[in-house]
Amino acid sequence: MNLLKQIAVYGKGGIGKSTISSNLSAALAMKNQKVLQIGCDPKHDSTRLLLGGEKITTVLDYIKVTAPDEWSLEDVLFKGYKGVDCVEAGGPKPGVGCAGRGILTTFDLLEKLDIKKIEHDLIIYDVLGDVVCGGFAVPIRHEYADVVYIITSGEFMAIYAANNILKGIKNYDEGLKRVGGIIFNQRGIEGENERIKKFAESVKLPICEIFPRSDEFTKAEKMGIPLVEMEHSSIATKFLKLAERIVNHEELNEAFPLTDEELEKQVLGNKMNVYKNKHIESFTKKEKQVENQKEKDEENLKPNQFFSKNVLMREPLHGCAFAGAVNIAVQIQDAITIAHGPRSCAHITYQAITSTGRRSLFERGTLMNSQIIPPLVSSEMNEGVMVFGGMEELKNKINHLKKYDPSAIFVITTCPSGIIGDDVETTRAMGNTKQPIIPIKTDGNITGDFLQGMINAYIEIARGLIKKDIKEKEDMVNIIAEKSIAKNTETNFETMKKLLVAMDIGINCRFICRTKVQDIQNFLKAKVNILAYEDYMGRMMKNFLQEEYDAQFLESPFPVGFSETKNWLYKIADTFDKKEKVHPVIEEYENLYEEEIEKIKPYLKGKKLMIVTYNHHIDWILETALKLEMHIVKLCILNFSQENLFKTKFEDQFKIELNYDQNKRSEDIKALSPDIVISNYTSNALDGAAMTDTIPLCPDVGFFSGLNLARRWAGLFKMNLREGWKEDEGLFSKYYAR
Repeated sequence: MNLLKQIAVYGKGGIGKSTISSNLSAALAMKNQKVLQIGCDPKHDSTRLLLGGEKITTVLDYIKVTAPDEWSLEDVLFKGYKGVDCVEAGGPKPGVGCAGRGILTTFDLLEKLDIKKIEHDLIIYDVLGDVVCGGFAVPIRHEYADVVYIITSGEFMAIYAANNILKGIKNYDEGLKRVGGIIFNQRGIEGENERIKKFAESVKLPICEIFPRSDEFTKAEKMGIPLVEMEHSSIATKFLKLAERIVNHEELNEAFPLTDEELEKQVLGNKMNVYKNKHIESFTKKEKQVENQKEKDEENLKPNQFFSKNVLMREPLHGCAFAGAVNIAVQIQDAITIAHGPRSCAHITYQAITSTGRRSLFERGTLMNSQIIPPLVSSEMNEGVMVFGGMEELKNKINHLKKYDPSAIFVITTCPSGIIGDDVETTRAMGNTKQPIIPIKTDGNITGDFLQGMINAYIEIARGLIKKDIKEKEDMVNIIAEKSIAKNTETNFETMKKLLVAMDIGINCRFICRTKVQDIQNFLKAKVNILAYEDYMGRMMKNFLQEEYDAQFLESPFPVGFSETKNWLYKIADTFDKKEKVHPVIEEYENLYEEEIEKIKPYLKGKKLMIVTYNHHIDWILETALKLEMHIVKLCILNFSQENLFKTKFEDQFKIELNYDQNKRSEDIKALSPDIVISNYTSNALDGAAMTDTIPLCPDVGFFSGLNLARRWAGLFKMNLREGWKEDEGLFSKYYAR
């Protein structure tokens, strides 16, 4: 019994590779070889000549309508000329889906159905070679092709495709010899023989066979038979000769592809037009600048064209853009969000969102509907949809959801839908003014990180919903860019609402946090907008809303700490002409603040404090610590994906280190001997002599932000607590030493 030999035949579309492949299979069968031919071209016409002109059921069409537990090899494997087994992969309609993914799916199915259990002498893969992407390159892989033949004519694009195929082989082989050679299918154009000869010599490959342009091919096709079946055919002998060469294990060659420049000069004889192109020079400079991008001064980095800090700084991804967009979209309680992708994408994001809601409910008793039951569904993209495109299923899902009468439907793309190029923009036409459809293209994490997804969602929702003909109403504000996944978002909102109500000011819209479609549509009703946080995200939204809607913003965001809240109220009073109301409010809080400071100062005065934080706005802690006469030994600012601008009014009063290296933490604690270390996270490397406390990434707002933390520190020192867990290692060491 002969060992199985697998042959991949590659060539540009329309070059005649299917005709040559099927005739070669027929010639091999005539030499008593048991052959399997697998057509790997979306046109699915590779085996037609072997089947009397009949087109068979393709693998991809089969799995589209057949459940996995009903799959059977007999349904996709067909007998052709002289017992040649035939399989066609098939593919999607032009312009949709991913044909390359279809090849991957076909090979996976054939493996699951144990096609190699059928005894074959040779398997011939007939593969489209215009694009050697991951899917179409599957037959090149070592577990499939032992030998690769390249079919080409003397036309430039055919030679260009042949050279690209060699590049693909080289990527896999790393010096191995697997190329059988070139099969020259003549087109009868001027100079093509010389051109192919030059190409073959340049890439160090033999020309295995030359097939002239002949009416014999046309006659055989009309008769519905392989050409080798025709009597008195001069070309049939060429196929038999090539089949003999393949059976006898001819010498194989390494792939030596040419560069594009070499191909132009050596093969085509074209003179390169060397000239200066400003666009090319500019692009080259930009490529070099990318290497130095991380060295850019972060303090001067400003939001540009609505990109996240991660995208601009070329940092590692901080989460998935799809998840970021979903997190914003589900905040609109009377809308529905469709995750256009596999169920797993929607499921993972759903669990991430609801975990915040569950924690808030169990720890604080706060019910947040959008975090407990987010209005999120999946378009349920599966393997078939990946291949054939998912627009039909997506539109069916939208029509189904319309029956539930949502005020809007958002369509957010995942990685798979982005990769196959589903045109979700076309879904806009399915909506209307009462029920708009708003696509948000994030393509999973292809376009950026979690923050980029949030930015995309904010922008697309604003453009899709905000009405520009709304009349402004006095004494109304919008709240912008709250942190919907923070535990204290609702308590912070209630704190700010209480302060605003005390000033006779109402809240029009929370953009975008636990709100409704109509609130966003009426966004321009408010005279002033207030940022919840003046971080990178907040500044980005401020820029966008100012540019597109001429939105007016209060100079300061939600205030954190006593002085900041006091100044913030004065600004509100000036903006809304409420000066008579501001003084009683401030006086009440000031008395409470001073009383509390005097209570806890005895426990904290003179204590050494070290701060390690991602927060770039930290004055609310510094102000409180200094008010309590604590000694700040060092302030360490870590790089943070959500912010890039650190500033403080206390910069000359203690040591500050930006872009702090976390590995220095233990060393600094040992050198500075702080009494307490506060940070956003705890570390098992801390010196046991120092107390520790955590800083919330999203602090409480209002007069008592810093004071709330200081009360905890005072409690630690008042009770003289020791973090004994750090000494557990010693207990275990004593036990095992016995």
